[in-house]
Amino acid sequence: MRPLMRRRIMQGSVNLEFFRTALLSLGASFLAGCASFANPGPMPASGHGSVHEILPALAEHHRVCNVVVAVVRNRKLHSIDSASGCKAARPPGPDSVFQAASLSKPLFAHAVLLLAKEGRIELEAPVMRYLPEGYLHRYAPLEAEPSELVTDHRLNAITVRMALNHTSGLPNWSSGPLRFDTAPGAKWDYSGEGYVFLQRAVEAVTGQPLDRFMASGIFQSLGMQHSDYVLGPRIARDLVPGTKANGAPRATIEMTSPVAAFSLHTTANDYARFLVAVLADQPSVDVITASPVTVDAKLDLGWGLGWGIARERDDTLIWQWGNNPGYRAFVIASVRSGDGMVMLTNSENGLKLAEPLTRRILPGEHALFRSAVMGTDVLTMLCNGLKLCL
Repeated sequence: MRPLMRRRIMQGSVNLEFFRTALLSLGASFLAGCASFANPGPMPASGHGSVHEILPALAEHHRVCNVVVAVVRNRKLHSIDSASGCKAARPPGPDSVFQAASLSKPLFAHAVLLLAKEGRIELEAPVMRYLPEGYLHRYAPLEAEPSELVTDHRLNAITVRMALNHTSGLPNWSSGPLRFDTAPGAKWDYSGEGYVFLQRAVEAVTGQPLDRFMASGIFQSLGMQHSDYVLGPRIARDLVPGTKANGAPRATIEMTSPVAAFSLHTTANDYARFLVAVLADQPSVDVITASPVTVDAKLDLGWGLGWGIARERDDTLIWQWGNNPGYRAFVIASVRSGDGMVMLTNSENGLKLAEPLTRRILPGEHALFRSAVMGTDVLTMLCNGLKLCL
């Protein structure tokens, strides 16, 4: 395995320069990644087998250097398979750590729902109820400064539910003063800023930084022994380095501060434990999937509390994709059958594997792969926040 490449993001100027460099090198792979959902490309010859049978060929075909897939059947962990599609890379193991990117969001939402169940947070309450001293917005989510105390009165209209289902009206990311794209509650608009806003409320309620609260309140109870919202020495030891679309190393953004929207480091085994816990708790599934906001009416796609919701003829799917520089991730499950998968990759080609793998676990065509919503997260932050658009 290649040595871990790190670049600590400590200053705003370093942050901006890093993202400029990342944007230029990510261009071709990002465009290819966005297209992969609509057209995943020709399948390898082994494309009709199980995940175990087709994963090596898929990884090699799409040049995904490392991929781990945890398969869940009937609400139980069924198998974990891994593969390497690059000659110089060794296949990862079940406890290999990846950046999970936006797979951070459903896990954070799970924590919020537990706080709501305990009566410590109300889903219909304004987030500002839990921030009596105001909301200090960070211009860059991984850095404490520069920051501003937000005075826009519309902040008071954002409820906990709105933050979780992406109807806060806030942009995905902003590298300057916080602004609103739409009125709170008006429509679905994917927002990492909304999750960070809610994160500050959770930290205020629990009296702990997010990483410590998640470690003691969530990871311990679920048995997630190899997960963290920051990159500490223990996690760094097992972190698989990210790669570009051509297989070359990608400098890793070192997550020194917890960010509810994208800083989770985890393993396929750990995240599958979380997925199993969600699927096994029908009351929680009902809360997550009840009355989703509309994302794409033609495709019958919506968003619930922390999860994408795909309504199918006789089923409901919950799902989320992840997109950080050097990493791609995907999780999907059927709430009817309790079948699903967790896919973690260290490649900017990784999402090309999502649809063919999903078909092996949940047979048939799935409308969510025709959706245009998968191309956001950190790369949208580059475009919307720093105006460095592809």
